[in-house]
Formats: sequence, C-alpha cells, structure tokens
Amino acid sequence: MLKLNVRYLLFSIILSGVGCKPVSSGGLFSNGDRYQEFRTYDQDFGSRIEQYLELAEEDLFENFEKKKYLMIREKQPTHFIHPRKDLSLRAIIRSAHEAGNLTTEQKNSYLDKCDDLYSVWQKQWDTVRKKAKHLGIED
Repeated sequence: MLKLNVRYLLFSIILSGVGCKPVSSGGLFSNGDRYQEFRTYDQDFGSRIEQYLELAEEDLFENFEKKKYLMIREKQPTHFIHPRKDLSLRAIIRSAHEAGNLTTEQKNSYLDKCDDLYSVWQKQWDTVRKKAKHLGIED
C-alpha cells in the first residue's frame, strides 16, 4: 500500500510539472524556440545567414506541404500563398557585404544558396501548375 502511495505521489509531481507545458518539436524538456540561437550571436553574420538559409529551406518545404492543394485551386498571386524565401535573404546578404560583415567569397556562396532556394520554390510551383492543368483547373 505504501509503494502504491509513493508511486501515485511521484506520478502526481511529474504530471503537475509537465502536464500543462506544450510539447514542442524539440522535445519535452527543450527551452526556447527555433530562433533562439540567432539571438545568441554577436557579430558572426556568416553563421547567422547560414541558419537563416536553413530555416528558409525548411519553411519552403513545410509551407508547400501545408498549402499545395490550396496552391492548385487558388488564383491568388504566388507571393500570398507560397512566397519566395530567397528575396529577403539576398537583401540581407548584400547589405552585410556592403557593411563589411561578409567577404566577397561568403557573399557569393550565400547568393548561390539563395539560387538553390529559388530553384526549389520554382520546382514546387511547376509541380502544382502541372497538377492543376491535369485536373483542368488552370486557365
């Protein structure tokens, strides 16, 4: 009987500690959000831009999976439904280079990665347009 009470007490403590806490994709005990790492950098623009590029790619794939059927049917401009992620990054990269925070080699490398992001975005829209045409939805 004592073991049962101890188990119940332990279970209650654990449940009250994490019962109302939302579980994020990082796990039950993770603190912070996916952008927390950006706030910890001082002036390392290269690392920051690399993470922005990674997040932009993840966002492209996530948004495409969430909205691909909407993309097939809607007649809204592309930047409303599934926006390009490379445009704002290109501006950040160029301004960081002009300010002397990136070397020319880094700038060119990051702009090449932006080209890759654009290619992914374009392929996703091409896929959706083919599907819409196949279904007879596109003009």
